[in-house]
Amino acid sequence: MKFALLAISLFFTCLLSAQTEDIITLWPDKVPNESRPKQLPRQTDNTSNNVIRLTDVTNPTLTVFKPKHSNGSQAGIIVCPGGGYGILAIDKEGYEIAEWLNNLGYTAFVLQYRVPKNQKGASQDIQRSIKVVRSKASEFDLDTKKIGLIGFSAGGHLSALASTNATTSFYEPQDDIDTLSSKSNFTMLIYPAYLDKGENKTINPDFALDKNTPPFFIFGTADDQYGNSGLVMGQALRDNKTPVELHVYPEGGHGYGLRKGNVAAEIWPKLAEKWLKKMAKPAEKAKQDRTYNFPKAEVKLKALPKKKDVWVFIMAGQSNMAGRGYVEPQDTIASSRVLTINKNNDIVLAKEPLHFYEPKMGGLDSGLSFAKNLLEEIPENTSVLLIPTAVGGSSISQWLGDVSHRDVKLLSNFKEKVALAKKYGKVKGILWHQGESDANPKKIPQHDENLTALFKTFRKSVGNKKLPILVGELGRYSKKDALWSQMNSIINEHAKGDQYMWVIKTDDLIDRGDAVHFNSESQRLLGKRYAEAFLKTIKK
Repeated sequence: MKFALLAISLFFTCLLSAQTEDIITLWPDKVPNESRPKQLPRQTDNTSNNVIRLTDVTNPTLTVFKPKHSNGSQAGIIVCPGGGYGILAIDKEGYEIAEWLNNLGYTAFVLQYRVPKNQKGASQDIQRSIKVVRSKASEFDLDTKKIGLIGFSAGGHLSALASTNATTSFYEPQDDIDTLSSKSNFTMLIYPAYLDKGENKTINPDFALDKNTPPFFIFGTADDQYGNSGLVMGQALRDNKTPVELHVYPEGGHGYGLRKGNVAAEIWPKLAEKWLKKMAKPAEKAKQDRTYNFPKAEVKLKALPKKKDVWVFIMAGQSNMAGRGYVEPQDTIASSRVLTINKNNDIVLAKEPLHFYEPKMGGLDSGLSFAKNLLEEIPENTSVLLIPTAVGGSSISQWLGDVSHRDVKLLSNFKEKVALAKKYGKVKGILWHQGESDANPKKIPQHDENLTALFKTFRKSVGNKKLPILVGELGRYSKKDALWSQMNSIINEHAKGDQYMWVIKTDDLIDRGDAVHFNSESQRLLGKRYAEAFLKTIKK
């Protein structure tokens, strides 16, 4: 009966908010440090003050609320309801808060963290939730540098704990999502509890304030039995030189949320709205900044996989292989099994962008997508090493002539990278995308012959006459469509005479707006198709 009541309650709650989009499970596999099986939370019999209270949460989730009209800030805010770590006041301090944020134009995520009496589990859940939201920034049109928290009562304590321990992991990494940051970019605490500790009621020692602590907004009342929490937190943040806005209203008590009839409940939202506008200003130029989502650091491997377990793929060609797509957060999530090289030839975990020859033009290519799709089908002990050699604007004759193009001797660099790759694994194939620079009446007649000569050179460099070469077609969006179509016809005809060449179709792919380069989504699809083509070479 209780489960039925819960289902009905949640159903009507969702009806109240047409913006509800999805429920995200935080831990797809086993929940860390959780002995109980995954199950639906239980609604308690206590519905006093018209509040839905959940308990026995063993499968933590995020409920997504998208605004009907975005304010353009691209901010995502995780809502942490309170309940003394025994229950979750899921409507009053969860769904109702999310709807308020939606009305302001923000995307909200209501966190169901583990209760009762599982503060360790709850701390793991909130840290994981920040990473999960970051991983879905592209899906929900969020800025990864504008992920914030708002917590109420015990949820305020949990939000403060996560905000002051971003560099301390509360659990062992579970998957690629855990390579992302758990940092909150701004934090709001509404009538927070448990921020003080000890006989003297000083700041809780679990909070590790440092230079990376985000700005805080704190609201409480003088007649709140937990009111000292906000005061000591505000003082600690001030002493740490962390931006903080602290409000203490004379009356209002505790646990009012947004409910009518309480003056504090009417005041804090107005103050918080103004503060949020300062914290999450619309980033109108963010997507125009090519490097906005580029990784800030690379990760070198402490131990390399065994040579016999490394499959190497050389990426070659011109700009559509070098990558001109917009790099989004999902493109920088590394896998421990996908490797590449940096400009110093060190082996590092692969994150987009992979190519480094044209630092003022580089962007998303198809490499990481190719590798990750490949991982789903190849042995679990196998790693993929991606070697970038593509340079934008290069013609096939420049490759054959080993011309120095944009400070790169094309064929010499290719051979050097092949030799380097052989030290770490076996070269299994070449990803080739080129032809835009040769799509003119003078060069088209020689293209088939040039492909024969270049691919023979490639295979000789690797030492494998049967080496698979995967060739992407030119896009179908060019203003020179007739010439590009001729190039594609040559590529497809050439494949008929080369049994170790596979052609990747691009007729449905989209440009980034310049009628030359694939956009981000097309690059990811291209990578998937390269992977599908290579898997056919194994089965052949």
